Amino acid sequence: MPGKGIPRFTVLVALLLVVALGLGWMGLRGSAPASAVPAVPLGAQALCVVTPSEEARDLVVNDILTARKSVLVECYLISDPAIVQALKSARLRGCDVRVIMEEAPFGGFSMNQTVRNELRSSGVDAGWGNRVYSFTHAKYIVIDEVVAWIMTANLSKSAFDKNREILIRTSSQGTVQDLVRIFWADRRRNPCAAGSLVVSPVNARQRLLDMLRGSTRSVDIVSEVFDDEETSRLLQGLAQRGVAVRLLVAAPERIAVNAVARSELEGTGVAVRYLESPYLHAKYVVVDGRVAYVGSHNLTAGSLDENREVGVITDDSTVISTLDTSFAGDWDSGR
Repeated sequence: MPGKGIPRFTVLVALLLVVALGLGWMGLRGSAPASAVPAVPLGAQALCVVTPSEEARDLVVNDILTARKSVLVECYLISDPAIVQALKSARLRGCDVRVIMEEAPFGGFSMNQTVRNELRSSGVDAGWGNRVYSFTHAKYIVIDEVVAWIMTANLSKSAFDKNREILIRTSSQGTVQDLVRIFWADRRRNPCAAGSLVVSPVNARQRLLDMLRGSTRSVDIVSEVFDDEETSRLLQGLAQRGVAVRLLVAAPERIAVNAVARSELEGTGVAVRYLESPYLHAKYVVVDGRVAYVGSHNLTAGSLDENREVGVITDDSTVISTLDTSFAGDWDSGR
């Protein structure tokens, strides 16, 4: 019973208002599910560069050559002569240059041992990644703790000259400091939190899948290798609810498992194509044309759960525009 002196009509209106507000709140939550995945601002000077490109090499080399205090590099493979020479030159100028590399790359062959010895002979602190991870597959550079590159690219000649890669340059201090913290944790063989970044094996599976779950219109994925079962099921579910899902992977002549993924996804509503040229080594995701991931992660169980991998989720318009353009061209030329 309404209280004495309060008209029944007033009580009824108040109850209806509460219900309406509740329904509206639930609807608002449902309309923006991606809000659970924070997008990192990259700063006004952010760059997004696509390879093959001599410009990309020049930009990275120039940042290393103009470093005043420090250069931190964590990268799966390092072999490009211009990059190696720039690191040596930075050290000779008095910069504190430190490098972490993968000791035993997949397949067994790499230049890492030779490059590590060459760098160390020039005074660079060059060492192996933390063996607690299956592979140190991250790819990033921090200059003077004020500028950083987050990359899909190894620091190899093929990355700049032959591969499809994405490199992001940012001066966002939050991102830079997160990378510095991850570097030193790996250098000292310590665990660390992911902070604002997407980091394996800390939070990558949760953040990337949550990002995909938040899609309402479209998902464009580029992954050199694709074989993660949970991600595959999620993409199928998105397609079934009307999201346009496109997956671009490296040709099966180079990555055999990609043929299995395409066969399994055939008829599910997920469109899959292979890119033959340039070689597809990039790893990125664009959701609804408004938020993107770029980093070292392939969509594989090993990459999401076992390796040291690093990437970033951002809503930076420059990055998204560049990724959209690159994806459109590669999708049209895929098979």
